[in-house]
Amino acid sequence: MRKHIVLIALTVLMAAPAARAQFDETNNLFYHTLRTPQSNLLNPALFPTNNTFYIMLPGVDFQFGSPLSMNNIIYYDRTSEHTVIDLNRILSSLEKDNDFRLGADVNLLGFGFKVGNTFINFNTRLVNHIGLGLPISTINALLEGNIGDDNMPRPVVEIVNGDILNATSYFEAGIGVAHRFEPINLTVGLRAKYLYGVANVQTDNTKIVLNTDPAIDSVSASIYYQIQSATFAPYDTTQKKFIFNAGDLLKLGQANSGFSFDIGARYDLGPFTFSLAINDLSAGIHWKNNVTTWTPSGGQGVITFNGLNINSMIDNGTFNTDSLTDYLREQLDGMTPHRVEDGDYWFAIPTKFNLGASYSFAKIFRAGFLFHGQLDRGLFCKSNSLAFGQEVQNTFRWNTTLSVGANLFNWVEVIAANSFVNDGSSFDVLNPGVGLVLTPATIFQVYVMADYLSSFYLTDSKALNVKFGINLLFGKGSRTVIEETTQN
Repeated sequence: MRKHIVLIALTVLMAAPAARAQFDETNNLFYHTLRTPQSNLLNPALFPTNNTFYIMLPGVDFQFGSPLSMNNIIYYDRTSEHTVIDLNRILSSLEKDNDFRLGADVNLLGFGFKVGNTFINFNTRLVNHIGLGLPISTINALLEGNIGDDNMPRPVVEIVNGDILNATSYFEAGIGVAHRFEPINLTVGLRAKYLYGVANVQTDNTKIVLNTDPAIDSVSASIYYQIQSATFAPYDTTQKKFIFNAGDLLKLGQANSGFSFDIGARYDLGPFTFSLAINDLSAGIHWKNNVTTWTPSGGQGVITFNGLNINSMIDNGTFNTDSLTDYLREQLDGMTPHRVEDGDYWFAIPTKFNLGASYSFAKIFRAGFLFHGQLDRGLFCKSNSLAFGQEVQNTFRWNTTLSVGANLFNWVEVIAANSFVNDGSSFDVLNPGVGLVLTPATIFQVYVMADYLSSFYLTDSKALNVKFGINLLFGKGSRTVIEETTQN
């Protein structure tokens, strides 16, 4: 059995370089901690085995991902003995797909209890994510300007071509149930989640093109963008502000809402545990109320900038400031967002896949293996841009995490892990994670988890996921087969 597990692990690790990932969305260190309730959020078939009832108090989940580290932006130059910022160093460090991701989730409240072989749980959280994109066209324009490979001016230069902003906030409430079938040591779990959309903003097909005449006697530019936004509060165009009414929050029938489901299974075989979960099976959140679409107010949604003719603003050797003011006003009027016909659209919640195995040994240690993958736009996503009729393809990202945990003095649990991650352009073999769980007073539990550090030095790190919070544990649960094996 042990040989088969090692073979599977090596196979996944060797295949991992073909993946494309930025795993700042998920902290995997909880997966093999059987004493923390948070493992249930990664797989509804996992739950604490030492207690019959728990309460999850508010906790924070902070996520960060960037194609640049701090040392790529600012560093100490030993030659000049100065701290410098080098634009060429920054640009050369960027890749084809550059996403800046930031998340700040709050686990509001949760609880779970066990009745016989059945486990029931409830959780609520507020999810906040923002992503900024820097297309390769922008990097090339900054590096090369309008000079081509033949050292000749290019008549057309793409400054931006792609999506550059995606931000969403939503409330999630989930209820789950799991049952353990004793004769075969199999546990099956299911969770249903209601999603309440708070706000969403995204760009679609943003394009900025610079037109340069080879003779360099004229310069023009065209700008095109589409911005979708939706909130639970309507925007008053007269007062130019959002009108917030607390009573609207209770009108679920008028909410931007959706549903998602988690399914999972766990099988115990002596000191081994095998598990599988598919989380967030959903079409996403249906944004249908207070939806606004913005495009430039210029003709056909495209702004055309024909350049500034300085000579036309000089009259008898005197510069006419009124002409300049009129010109700038005309350009700004053309760039003003114009509200077009409202519509509805779907925004996907990424579907995640977790395949895990663990082995308990020497009474206090547990070695874990986890394969994690996700579809960025969901398994059943209808499209994030239905209002524009644009179909967007899914992107599958995945990684492999190996971890070791130790249960010390029966109230201290320490975890060390490493993830093998590929972001589509480079393969990183060093993405360490560490965790600490303290349960000093039996019912009081504190946890801190830091995962996906791309370097032991924070100034070199391009990704980080930190979670911390408090749990209250009550009652004494029955031992699992694994615990009986390791403690006897």
